[in-house]
Amino acid sequence: MIRYQLALLGHSQRYLPPVLAFLLVMGVLYTDRGAPQIPQYAVSCGALTVIACWLAIALVDTEDPVQRLITLTHAGPVRLVGGAAASVLICCGGLAAVSLVWSAIAFGGFAPAALGIGALAHLAAALTGITVGLSCSRLLVPRIGYTVLVALAALMAVFLLHWLPLINPMLRAMSNTMSPGGSLLGPVLTGLGCSLAALAIAVTAVAALLLRRRA
Repeated sequence: MIRYQLALLGHSQRYLPPVLAFLLVMGVLYTDRGAPQIPQYAVSCGALTVIACWLAIALVDTEDPVQRLITLTHAGPVRLVGGAAASVLICCGGLAAVSLVWSAIAFGGFAPAALGIGALAHLAAALTGITVGLSCSRLLVPRIGYTVLVALAALMAVFLLHWLPLINPMLRAMSNTMSPGGSLLGPVLTGLGCSLAALAIAVTAVAALLLRRRA
């Protein structure tokens, strides 16, 4: 299912706009060699959250309703939704690697502590974006216009609401920290755990709703 979803996304070329947008952000972000590294990772993580949501919606939207029904019948709702989430996560892993390598080149080398914090933070951002994307995709919302509006509202809530323990506390902590340390690891691990739990809940809920529609 993951191979099928990746091939579907690749042949559709719907990955190009979000990937190019992310690369554009990286090109603007990593230009000042004197800038602190961790706050720039916060910007990169915020961008990856939006891109992960965009990719999830684009992947689900690639299949027309008849083709999706055939896939759903053969694979089942859990494999369909889980495969889509895993496929987008693989793509986001590649983009996160690009961000980390680009920053290493821009800042003149890898700092192990900063690299670890950056990798975990990018993973949390990708998980949050996929959660929002799947929850707002055509699997649940039938029209693309409504999908865009709901996704924008959900992303604004994720970024702005302090009481949502997904990535808001993590990004605020990273934005206010000049160097990696133990005080930063807590918010990053909390964001990662909450994002992983949110994605598991979203995959389960979407799969259950699809199963109920089939019944």
